[in-house]
Amino acid sequence: MKEAAIIIAAALAAFPAYASPRAVSLDFCADQYLLAIAASDQILAVSPGADENDSYMRAKAKGVRAVRPSVEAIAALKPDVVFRFWGGAPQMAKTLERFGARVVTLDYPGDFDSVKRDIRTVAAALDRKSQGDAMIAALDRRLTALKEKPPTHVAALYVTPGGVTAGKGAMLDAILKTAGVENLAANKKGWPSLPMEELVLNPPQLIVAGFFGATTEYVNHWSAARHPAFADIFKETPTVKLDADLISCPAWYSVEAAEKIAARAEALEENPDAEE
Repeated sequence: MKEAAIIIAAALAAFPAYASPRAVSLDFCADQYLLAIAASDQILAVSPGADENDSYMRAKAKGVRAVRPSVEAIAALKPDVVFRFWGGAPQMAKTLERFGARVVTLDYPGDFDSVKRDIRTVAAALDRKSQGDAMIAALDRRLTALKEKPPTHVAALYVTPGGVTAGKGAMLDAILKTAGVENLAANKKGWPSLPMEELVLNPPQLIVAGFFGATTEYVNHWSAARHPAFADIFKETPTVKLDADLISCPAWYSVEAAEKIAARAEALEENPDAEE
């Protein structure tokens, strides 16, 4: 009897009393949240590209397994949780759940409140509530600091090499508002093309340029960004160039983009003729 008890005790000792959920992320934006919130031993895999220059969490992604979003590849890792924004085929979630994984589809944020909800969702799924709470507290401190600044009277426009701007509902619109500047495209929705006629009649005081240093943004011959009128506006207008890793996904670090815009707008109001 005593011998049997020793064997059972030894067998139980071979298994941890509690194992933290282990997870996989299926797309670039889900990667950012998993890499930021999870402990290293909870991360089974991320999507390809998580360690590229336009990934904010690229340093933590170095050396992490990268897998494409296929049922076979993900199921073989036996994750407890799978995070996604858009990654994987529509039917993949149900298939992975049959393998015992919990699939968490995050809401694509259009403002900082949505970012906080996604942080809470990921943190809860990973049993990392304190880490999520700390991230939200840090974000709130920076948002409060921006809110306490006097608003500027600078009219700004977000521009990409592909000739796209940011309207209502896009995270860049929330970033511009948080920075205390007016978004000249706020009367439009989502990601509209640059309104060339409006630009000529009402040019911005500040251009917020995104992805101009990235290889992921293609400029075709018909892009509004190549229009001669816009080229003149771009040449003559003060510009904030945002690094791709700050705006490639809507996340907690989007506040850094708002801080950069706010600083440039403040300097512009103090001295309109100052160089960047």
